[in-house]
Amino acid sequence: MVKSIFNLENRTDLKTEVFRIGKITAQKEFSILGDSEKIFTFWELVDSCFELWPYRYTATNSSEYFKLKGISKNLQKMSNEEYFYYLQFIFDFINWFDGCENFSIIQKKFENELHTLLLDNSLKLLIILQNIRTIAELCNYNIKKVGEHCTFIKRDADVDSILPALENEENIRLALLEYNDFRIENDIKQKRIILKQIGDYLEPRRKFYNSYNKTLTDRIFNLLNKMKIRHFDADQKEFSDQEYLDWYDKLYKMMIHLIRTPTIVEIQNEVKKLCSQ
Repeated sequence: MVKSIFNLENRTDLKTEVFRIGKITAQKEFSILGDSEKIFTFWELVDSCFELWPYRYTATNSSEYFKLKGISKNLQKMSNEEYFYYLQFIFDFINWFDGCENFSIIQKKFENELHTLLLDNSLKLLIILQNIRTIAELCNYNIKKVGEHCTFIKRDADVDSILPALENEENIRLALLEYNDFRIENDIKQKRIILKQIGDYLEPRRKFYNSYNKTLTDRIFNLLNKMKIRHFDADQKEFSDQEYLDWYDKLYKMMIHLIRTPTIVEIQNEVKKLCSQ
């Protein structure tokens, strides 16, 4: 195969990529309502309609919101985790422009104005969205909508392989995706909640999964009971935070494998039948 520039491996530095986004959002090339004679930065555009954003808490502009969340808006001072929050905010806010059908009755009167903002700035906003998607891909993340917000989900081929089998199980699909959300990478409490939710999904199906792999099923429920997920017995062994995180990640992988097992067994049976012909 002939090599070309398009075959070269992509490598990225998150800080460098975020600075590129920061440069775009700092340029004065956006329009806001009622002022066609001047151009504005992306952040001035955001602040011009910030009070309509339903997730602003008590903040009246983007700077107040970042401060409220304990995140520096100074790109030089941000950690990698804060870079992802920064990108998530931009991506989420732009997508909100086009979500007018979800507005409350009070906000309905602003629908036309926000659509106008979107149309006036559509090309520039689209470029920002495309760039953030590319950054996510280069960092091995997908951008998924979890609940009401878009967020960065660590790519996991194992999870992707079982989602089609859970097409009608929206809650468990979201739980499986949310476990790889960058925001809870080191959050023991939240991971524990998600693993319990997956365990609660498996519990009424335990007999079904036992018929495919009883040993794996038993091991999963043993860990659910011994790792402070379902039971909190006084005599349970204590682990460090990092040990809990390591065990939770292992349990998560085991659960994915168990959910996938019936499909694999069916495929194996089909292969066995084919080979016996």
